[in-house]
Amino acid sequence: MRLATLHLETAKYGDVYRAATLALLRQQIIRHIKRTDASAQKVEQALARLAEANAPIDRLARHQ
Repeated sequence: MRLATLHLETAKYGDVYRAATLALLRQQIIRHIKRTDASAQKVEQALARLAEANAPIDRLARHQ
């Protein structure tokens, strides 16, 4: 990412460049967190279904 300026050092290492880079990194982190949360929810749902599927077997095992 390059900013429109005549001074190359300002464009590459200036406050505006750092702020823009930080904003992009924040967006990436938020996207990663959202994807991780969605994946975690899917895992939790799958575990709940597995627990429900195994519930009758657990009850039978206790009675034997």
